[in-house]
Amino acid sequence: MDNLNNKKELLKTELINKIRDNELDSIVMNVMLKFIDRAKIGKNKYNTDMDRNDLELKDWINHSLEEQMDNMLYMYKVNTIL
Repeated sequence: MDNLNNKKELLKTELINKIRDNELDSIVMNVMLKFIDRAKIGKNKYNTDMDRNDLELKDWINHSLEEQMDNMLYMYKVNTIL
């Protein structure tokens, strides 16, 4: 766990430096905020996060496939409206 916490701290420092040094444009920062909000929702809903290690590779693939299938449905719906 210490290794994970160290990695998180390094990433946090790197991100803070990039923001401070104005290396990120507003679009990138807005997308990052959306990812952070989405991660909070997932953590609250499922009581876990992406650092979990209870899933096998096949489980991650299945989760991704299910998400992509949902996305296809959303895009198909939007296409029917246009």
